[in-house]
Amino acid sequence: MKTSFRANLPWISVLALLVALAVTDVAAQTRTASSEAVADPATPAASAFYDSRYGVSFKVPAGWTLTRHDAEMSTFGLDVRTAPSATKMRALATIAFNPYPASTFSGALFYFSVTPGSTEAQCRNQALAQAPRTVATAQVGGASFTHGYDEHGTICTESRDEIFTAMRVNACYRFDLVINSFCGGEVSGVRDITPAQLSGVLKRLQSILDSVRFDSK
Repeated sequence: MKTSFRANLPWISVLALLVALAVTDVAAQTRTASSEAVADPATPAASAFYDSRYGVSFKVPAGWTLTRHDAEMSTFGLDVRTAPSATKMRALATIAFNPYPASTFSGALFYFSVTPGSTEAQCRNQALAQAPRTVATAQVGGASFTHGYDEHGTICTESRDEIFTAMRVNACYRFDLVINSFCGGEVSGVRDITPAQLSGVLKRLQSILDSVRFDSK
């Protein structure tokens, strides 16, 4: 007995639907995976910074690059906008990989700088805070620091800076936790970095700040 082609149509439709669902599921899994943080690489290896002149040390995790010279991996004057011209960069740790490759994230930088001859008021005023943020205080290495905030960009927010300043040994000590991104979103094939992803990057920067130690005066 012949089986008509028409009688098999429902089964063909079901098969096509199952294939379509499978493809959709794989695509969804791919999108989910791309939005998650990638594993931290082992290189560059973890390192430690020590500034004997100003008595400051901190630890740099694996996957970050440490330098003492500006313009090698950054532009200090553009990233740290509220610092006066007399401020000297002493160290920079910058992330060497992209933890969120499907986002508009473009870099994370941890700066330590010093402004010699600063006054208490001048040092405190470096830690500005844009609305709706307000200036606060925070503990860094067991010392009290003024905590401010700065961000800027043209079409979108391209740079965010958590600022920490305090007077020590007649100089203004400053730490900056900078997160950079670019404008693009869906147009460039990547998605705007999310608040959760920003928080994840900030936690990485915060771990370096938490490792800061000062020599006893």
